[in-house]
Amino acid sequence: TFLRDFFESKKESNSSYSYRVFARKAEISSPSHLHMIIEGKRNLTSKTIQKYQKAIGFKSNKDSELFELLVNYNQEKNHTEKIDLFNLLMRERKKKGAACVEKDQFDFLTNWYHFAIYVLVDLAEFNPDPRWISRKLKNRVSHTDIKQSLNLLKKLKLIQEDPHKGYHQIEGLLKATSEIQSLSFKKYHKNVINLSLLSLEEDDLDSREFNGVTLPIKKSDLPAIKEKMRQFRSEINELASSSTDPDEVYQLNINFFPLTKEL
Repeated sequence: TFLRDFFESKKESNSSYSYRVFARKAEISSPSHLHMIIEGKRNLTSKTIQKYQKAIGFKSNKDSELFELLVNYNQEKNHTEKIDLFNLLMRERKKKGAACVEKDQFDFLTNWYHFAIYVLVDLAEFNPDPRWISRKLKNRVSHTDIKQSLNLLKKLKLIQEDPHKGYHQIEGLLKATSEIQSLSFKKYHKNVINLSLLSLEEDDLDSREFNGVTLPIKKSDLPAIKEKMRQFRSEINELASSSTDPDEVYQLNINFFPLTKEL
């Protein structure tokens, strides 16, 4: 996206600017190299990153370093490494005074207690006091984290202050990009899996439901099975959403994964 914006900007200011001109400045033999990078058909190497930095003509080392960080983030395949690079990018944006909506969305989507507090706000008994919220969440969230969570929910326009009960939910969903959703997906599920392990050890049998079945399947049936699971989740969500005066917050996880591999 950065390179596309750069190229279009140069083209607007100088109609004779072309991929060939860029390639010449970058000392790259292929005039279509930039176009292929923009289209995601090729990746930059450490050597071509330096050539691109030269062709773009960054005014400072900081800008050159930020470009390299963007490239590394864009091309990183390891999920944990990509999150680290994402956090570095957000830190650099903050230094420049830019808004970091993506960072706020990522934080919300990866931490289970943001969801829990958001749902808690809708309970009739809700108390905005962090001490009450902490007790309600089995003392698994610190008072400081609760205060930060409430501020984050306000910032994302998911809740707003209410003179009667402290806060109330705002109708509407969090509109995060597919990139942010994909980035947060694994970390969120790791967190809730850890919560389920705690529940298995600490919660009474009558307050939880853990079920499992090991079964043979035909691989071509997998899409249909996954769709059935999604329908089940939607039905439970609809049932829970239609109940009046809810007084607890629960987490529903549906686990279905292969125990074997093709040989």
